[in-house]
Parts: sequence; C-alpha cells; structure tokens
Amino acid sequence: MADGQDLMERIGRLRPAVRAAGQPLHRPLLLLWAIAQAVHGRPRQQPWSVVKHELAPLLTQFDGAQRGERDVVYPFWALQRDGLWEVADSAELPLTSGGRRPTFAILEQVNPLAGLPEADYNRLIDDSTVAADALSTLLVRFFGANSGSVVEALRLREFVRGPIGASLLPLVGEQYADRKKIAEAYGGNGVMGITPLADGILAVYSDDKGPYPDHHIPETGWIAYTGDGLSGDQTLTVGNKSMQEYQKQEKALRYWHKPYNGSWTFETWAVVIQCRRRWGRGEDKKQRREYVWVLAPVPSPLRETWPSDVVEALAQDDKSVHDDSVDVIPAEVVAGQESRKLSAQERYQQLSDAARRTDGNRTNRSKPTLVERYMRSAAAREAVIIRSEGRCENPACGGHPLERTDSGQPLLEVDHVNGLARTGQDTPEFMIALCPNCHALKTRGAGRGELQKSLVPVARKLHRAMQRGERRKARPDGT
Repeated sequence: MADGQDLMERIGRLRPAVRAAGQPLHRPLLLLWAIAQAVHGRPRQQPWSVVKHELAPLLTQFDGAQRGERDVVYPFWALQRDGLWEVADSAELPLTSGGRRPTFAILEQVNPLAGLPEADYNRLIDDSTVAADALSTLLVRFFGANSGSVVEALRLREFVRGPIGASLLPLVGEQYADRKKIAEAYGGNGVMGITPLADGILAVYSDDKGPYPDHHIPETGWIAYTGDGLSGDQTLTVGNKSMQEYQKQEKALRYWHKPYNGSWTFETWAVVIQCRRRWGRGEDKKQRREYVWVLAPVPSPLRETWPSDVVEALAQDDKSVHDDSVDVIPAEVVAGQESRKLSAQERYQQLSDAARRTDGNRTNRSKPTLVERYMRSAAAREAVIIRSEGRCENPACGGHPLERTDSGQPLLEVDHVNGLARTGQDTPEFMIALCPNCHALKTRGAGRGELQKSLVPVARKLHRAMQRGERRKARPDGT
C-alpha cells in the first residue's frame, strides 16, 4: 500500500504549466474529484460516461472551460502521467492527436473505467489525515479564493480538518536545527533558498548569517526578501521565476527564518505584494542588480484571512518589476559605464533629484508607498556617501573616520540627522554619514540630543556646499 508521504510527493509534483491566461486547473480538478470518490465511499473506478458528466460542469465553473464534456478528454488521459490516475486497458485504446490521447468519440464508444491507483484509494479511505492533507494541499495550491466553492461543489467540508489549509504541515512555529532536518520531515530541496517542499507549495528561506541582505521594512512589518542568485545580475529564472508566478497568482508561500545562532523556524505564511530591482553586492563583492520580493505576512494561505491592507496592496500591484536601479546607480558602476565621467557634484545633484522625486509623495502613509520610499531612499543614501568623500561627517568625530570594509568601502552609516519620524523627509540635506562610533553616540549616547541638534546645520551646510561644487576642507589631523 502506498504511504501518505509518497502520495503527497506525487501531488507536489503536479505542476500545470503557467500560461498568459493563467494556470490550467483541469488535472487538479479531476484529482480532487477522484479523492472525493474515495472519501464518499464511491467505487474507485468510474466509467468515462460518469467522469465526463460530473467533471464537465466543474471545469466550466472553476477553469473557464467552454467545450463542455469534450474538455474532460485531456485531464482524463493526461493525469496518468502524474502517477495519480489509471485508465483501465489504456494500452488497447487507439490514439490520435499525434498519438497523445484518444478522441472523444473513442472514449464514448469504449466507455473505459478509470480512477485513482488502488493503493492510493485505499490509503485515502484508511487514513483521514492523509485525505485531509491531500485535499487541503490541492485547494491551497490551485484554487485560493475559490477553495470554499470547490469544497461545497464536491461536498468535502466534513473531510477537510478545520479551516482549509490550517492543518497543513508544517505548522507555523515549527523549528528545525538545519535545512537537512526540514527536508527529511517534509521533502524538498535542502539547499536552495527559494524552493517548494514535497507538497509543491513554495517556501523561501532567510538566514541572518547568509549572503543576502533580507530585512524587515520599517513602519510596515513587511519583509524585503532578496532574490535568487549569489553573484552577477539576477535574472527572472529558477527561484525568481517561481516568485514571479506566485506574485501574479497572488498565492501564499511559506517564509522560514533563521536568526543569529538560532533555529530554522516556519515563521509565517506570506504573499508577494511587490517586486523591485535595486543595486546590491554579490557574494563576489561586486555591484550587481538584484530583485527584492516584498513579502507581506498573512495568517494563513486562504485569502479570506488576509488583512485588508494586504488585500489592498495586492490590488494596487501591477505585477511588474519596479526598477529602482535606474536612478540609483553606484558610483563605481557609473565610472565603468560613462564615456564622460560625471563629477561628484553632478552625481550628487542627480541622486538628490531622484531622492526628492520619491520624497514628494511623503504625505501618503499607505504601506506600498512606505515601501517605495524606503527602497528608493537608496538615492539619498548614495548621495550622502558621495558627499562624505568616505569620511565621517561629524566635525567632532573622535573615532575612525576613514575606516574601510573588507571590500574597500567606507565604513559609514547614513542616518537622518533628526530622525525620519520627526522630519518626514528622506533627502540628503536631512541626512548625514557617520562612522559606527558617532552613529552609536547619536542614537544611544547620553548626549545624543545635543549631538543631533549640532548635526542639523552641518548636514545642510554640507549639502549646499556640495551643490556649489565646493570641496570639503580637511581637518587638522588630515581627515
């Protein structure tokens, strides 16, 4: 007898092609219908005449099929390839359509029996947990907002444990020491950062010690999740392609997180509400364009449980890539692209203008707008780094104003001189570059109030000087 894990793995491998018009649901619908036969105690195998009569209206209602009973031919034959369906004496049926399947007329004439493999049918009858998991997985993966209607149409409510998807394993909050343990428990790839578990539902993994700068976006509670690809410009392939499909279909995925020195935790279900492109550094320390998938945590994979601000954000999302890498091009990249190298003043003005365009919408406090402002504030941060000439901008700096990272970049932190929450402005004249020591003093030091107050005129003076093309004077110590 087939075990439950083997059945779930085959269901997880059921992946209808994604087309411009959407994802065809004929095979998932036939499989749900077949599982319904098992849990309702109906015979495992049913004649073609019964299958076409019962499946055709489901295909019309939930898959937009338009040819009535003739639309049943494809799933009736094709689901065999997934190892989830059997057509009796299929080898004896004459095939047409290039040898791919029998015609409607042949099926009408022969009226073959078909149904689930016997081992799967018996497992579903014997184990209600396996049946509930199989049903929930198919409903969550393929039917989303229509899950409840499908359940009612197939009279499956009593066989789905609690709210649809609530009993799916793993449960939110489950923890594992490493990725290998997750794969042992639930299948899937134990290495890739964007990959489905055995049930076919996409999962993403974020490690605080990993090479990607994933983080929570301030004031929103949403997550900026860096796309797939360690070095070089990222492309919409492999994991990023899967994320794009989930964004277009507005489906929930599993978000796993591993804090410093912590365990992997299935932290939350999440949906993609934006895709953005920005500049970042790859594992090779070189600048590259990378995708950022903005994830909004949701209570469950069912849309009816999602907060209103998430539903509104999904409605606003045009499913395109918002390219923040156009205005904000790092200086080292510009140097390699431009036939005429821009002066520091020109680059500063270009980035300041980009920051000001983004900041012009600062009165809008919707979460999508806050995300856009945060992601595009890279223009202001880059401008301030250029203005600083790699030195801490605190005139009284007593730390290490010229310190560099391993990649040779200035060890500086760009901050708002008086706090973004107070000024509400994300432009260079309200920001300053500080070494880690001065930044700590400004944010946590006992005299932070006085320091913040003193830095306000400094930032404005440096901004005006940069616009006039005036170079910063060196301090007596040479810095």
